[in-house]
Formats: sequence, C-alpha cells, structure tokens
Amino acid sequence: MTIVSEEGREGSSAALERAPESTAPTRACAREGTPPPSASSLQAATRRARAAHRLAARAGEFLDRPGSLVHAHPPAFAAARERHHEAAARHEMIPVLGAVRLAWGYAHLLLIKPVLNFLEWDTETPLRFFAAIALVFIVWFWS
Repeated sequence: MTIVSEEGREGSSAALERAPESTAPTRACAREGTPPPSASSLQAATRRARAAHRLAARAGEFLDRPGSLVHAHPPAFAAARERHHEAAARHEMIPVLGAVRLAWGYAHLLLIKPVLNFLEWDTETPLRFFAAIALVFIVWFWS
C-alpha cells in the first residue's frame, strides 16, 4: 500500500502548481533506448518548420496571383489555329519551314489538343474522373 500526500494527489492545487514540463519525448526515448533530444535541437527544428511555412505561404501567394498558370485557361481551337498560322507566316523567307510549322500546328490541333482538353475537362471534378475510370474499366473488361 502506498501512502500519497495531499499535495501529490491529482486535482490538488499543490500538484497543479508543480506540474513539470511534458516529458513525453524523454519517456519515448527511454523506451527506445535513444538519448532524448536537446532543447536546442527542438528549437532548431521549430525554426526550420517555421521557415518552411513562410516559404510555402510566399509560394502560395506567387501562384495565386491573377494571370498565373493556375488561373490560365487553354485557348479555344480557333485561337490556337490562328496562333499556328501566325507562327507559320513568320517563315515567309523559307516556305518549306512555314509548311512544316503549319503541319505541326494542324497535328497539334487534331491529335494533341483534343486529348489534353478532354483530360482537363475529365479531371475538373472527382465525380467526372471516377466516372471516366469506371467507363474505361467497363469497356476494357467487357470486350
């Protein structure tokens, strides 16, 4: 049987006044057999975490400004076609390069841009994405 004094009982004012700092890291290290972290190492880790948080906040502000890639929309097919024609017209001195550039433009408009636009539309909401994945599995395993 253990005798506990009044000041050591839980809830008494004396026990609350003398409550030591948290010893959870020290107890965990004692169980694992590693030395407890020093206060300076904990402060250094806290400083690094705060610096990383400040950096992430600045990066978020940088990415969230108007006109950034986050707020950009892909050009419509007509606008993309006009840009390809303008780029091909820059090669007026060497018509072969203009023709190659225009061929690339139409390959981009007919093969690449529809796939990218569909992927963008499909991944706009999680419901669309999972519906498309389910449709792919149904078509893949049905045939």
